[in-house]
Amino acid sequence: MTRQFALPFAAAGPEGDSEFLVTASNRAAIDRLFDWTRLPFGAAVLIGPAGSGKTVIGRAFAGGSGGGFIDNADGESDETLFHAWNRAQTQGLPVLFAASKPPGEWGIRLPDLLSRLGASLLIEIPPPDEDMAQLLLQKLLARAGLALPDALAHYAALRTERSYPAIRDLARTIDEMALAMQRPIGQRLVREALAKLAGTDGSPTD
Repeated sequence: MTRQFALPFAAAGPEGDSEFLVTASNRAAIDRLFDWTRLPFGAAVLIGPAGSGKTVIGRAFAGGSGGGFIDNADGESDETLFHAWNRAQTQGLPVLFAASKPPGEWGIRLPDLLSRLGASLLIEIPPPDEDMAQLLLQKLLARAGLALPDALAHYAALRTERSYPAIRDLARTIDEMALAMQRPIGQRLVREALAKLAGTDGSPTD
């Protein structure tokens, strides 16, 4: 069963994102993260590719725990990260750092900071499963004002690469093609969008 966690409207991102999706692919990671009373040193590092929901998850984490959230932590200064980690210890409130790669690849120069982040719980968002691919496609297209029926979303999810960037690329391509062709989303359009991304001619093979 898929769950959706709603955020207050004011916490929605610039694209109007107000909830994140949980399926079998990321449920274990989300459950570990949101059990913030058990976080080692009250700190966690969430890593995942662009489009995997890190920002929305982080806002929900901060809102629910009352703690802190630093997005794109790999681009922050050592001092900012160090103060955030120490603040979690002194205030007794958890902190979440989000990035696309683990702390060892952030270019951190302070050994003590690297040691502290290394002692924090590291959680990686796994690749999307079929359910996530289907729901995320529908969510992204709905944001653009387009409805993708369940059957077509399932059709596309079975045929697209299982990665968050690939799913976002497919949603963007479907949106652009629907706008350019001025026609509703049907199986032919979805098939052509898949073919365009794959570099094929889109001839039916199923």
